[in-house]
Amino acid sequence: MQLRRAFNRPRRFVATFAALAAWAFAGQAHAQVAQVDVRDTLFFEPSKSSKLFVMTPAAALAVQPVEWLDVHARYEADIVTGATEPIKSGPVADVVTSATHFSDVRNQFGGGLGIVRRDAHLSVDYAYGTESDYHSNAIAVTAGTDFFQKNTQIELQYARGFDQVCTTNYQPSTAPSGRTRLDSSDRCFTKSPDRASRSVDLDTFQVGWTQAWTPVFATQMVLTGALQHGFLNNPYRSVVIAPAGQDALENHPENRARGALSLRGRYFIKPIMAAAGGGMRFYRDTWNILSETAELEFEKYITQSFRILAHGRYYHQTEALFWSDDYTGGEPATGPRGQYWSGDRELSPLSSWMLGGRALLGLQGAPGARVLGFMIRFQASGSFDLLKTNLKDFTWSGTSPDDTVAMIMSFSLRGEF
Repeated sequence: MQLRRAFNRPRRFVATFAALAAWAFAGQAHAQVAQVDVRDTLFFEPSKSSKLFVMTPAAALAVQPVEWLDVHARYEADIVTGATEPIKSGPVADVVTSATHFSDVRNQFGGGLGIVRRDAHLSVDYAYGTESDYHSNAIAVTAGTDFFQKNTQIELQYARGFDQVCTTNYQPSTAPSGRTRLDSSDRCFTKSPDRASRSVDLDTFQVGWTQAWTPVFATQMVLTGALQHGFLNNPYRSVVIAPAGQDALENHPENRARGALSLRGRYFIKPIMAAAGGGMRFYRDTWNILSETAELEFEKYITQSFRILAHGRYYHQTEALFWSDDYTGGEPATGPRGQYWSGDRELSPLSSWMLGGRALLGLQGAPGARVLGFMIRFQASGSFDLLKTNLKDFTWSGTSPDDTVAMIMSFSLRGEF
């Protein structure tokens, strides 16, 4: 069930930046015939009242039948179990609800083609995701080119999403205050008279500039814009909107425009065989959320094949324009009340910090001496991160949530043949 996203997945441009930085520091890699990636990510919130556990196994395969053509496919799943409060109430309304347990599995299949011609590349990808209450279709087109002996890279990307979310079968003419939440995903995407599907349209635009200024220093700037339209609420969550305890399905605007600017840099310290990096990200949307993210990282080569990384991140955001911890009427005590209401804590004022590390083993084969006898290159990595979220004024009936600490672990294997 799509109650809320557990955590933000890494952006594609981060992987692009890491790949270019590795090229700048380690030299040009040999062409590959096939590449296999297998990974698993574990996310755990050890809350007393609303535990959440997410396991995300994934596998990807890329082959190069000819030098200029790349064919790739991938599979990813989200296996989610946990509990969450279905009704959001502020401290004024005397409404107490217990957490509802849930579990669901999301399966996503994707693939695409890429064409590489000298210093330019073009790829088209498609992904289809399905879970009991959410279906997604996405198409992405990416084009890029290199300049100045591959020291400068410009990349453009456009993605279009066509999603469907399951809700209760209220009519468009039904007042928002009369709409009810979904109690389960049973009968979703069937002809059941008490279920309906609503559209969510997503458009994402991205332009990235990666620059290797010297053999040991590289930077990246990424500008991202996104448009969302349709049903942008959580279908399972309602909000208390009257002093007597009346609740209604949370009501968000149907349109949202988002923009972000990311700046990153990485410097290789050759005398100690280490790399230091950092970045900033600035975000704003039409719901009036402003956020800043600051990151620092340090990676050290222990041997030529083994390295470890430590990193930290701090995040801060303001609240949405219509955010309030209590929507029961009267003079606003903690924020605005009116046309929209939300129980999403991700729209409240908050900050978070994350600390973690990663260990990576990479083995390079040679002609006649492949890794384990059959691989050109092999890589294994594991990471652990601790995430702490500080909520400024979000409560459940005046009680602060206890699910504000999370642990994230990941493991991955990569082989190139």
